[in-house]
Amino acid sequence: MATIVVTGRHRPHEVMFLALSAVVGTLFVAGARPPGTIEQLVDPWVLWTWYVLLLGSGIIGLISIAMPNTYRALVLELAAMHGQVAAPLLYGLALLSTGSPRVSFAAGFCLTWAVASAWRGWQVWQGMRVLRQEGGR
Repeated sequence: MATIVVTGRHRPHEVMFLALSAVVGTLFVAGARPPGTIEQLVDPWVLWTWYVLLLGSGIIGLISIAMPNTYRALVLELAAMHGQVAAPLLYGLALLSTGSPRVSFAAGFCLTWAVASAWRGWQVWQGMRVLRQEGGR
């Protein structure tokens, strides 16, 4: 049985994470400093990769919401979900690699966020597959 993905009615938490990613990514890329404890725990390249992934995936995801063409909207949303998986996964793993028990909650939150985004990406992929099969591309 096919999963139906409705692109015009995005779940509020998805939109919130995309908007938050775009805003936070923009602020960090523009020079806002992360909390000092986080900055000290991970390498600068991890921070910058996280910033750029948050910014890019947030903006791409928000653009996908406004797309009138369903298939193109799903393509953009899937691209955004790749970034929404990669950013928190990278950051969560970087936090875990510190070996500090103080990062448990933050790392768990990031890894859960990555899993939720992967699940949404799979749903979008299935929706794209159904559209291609029906010729709605």
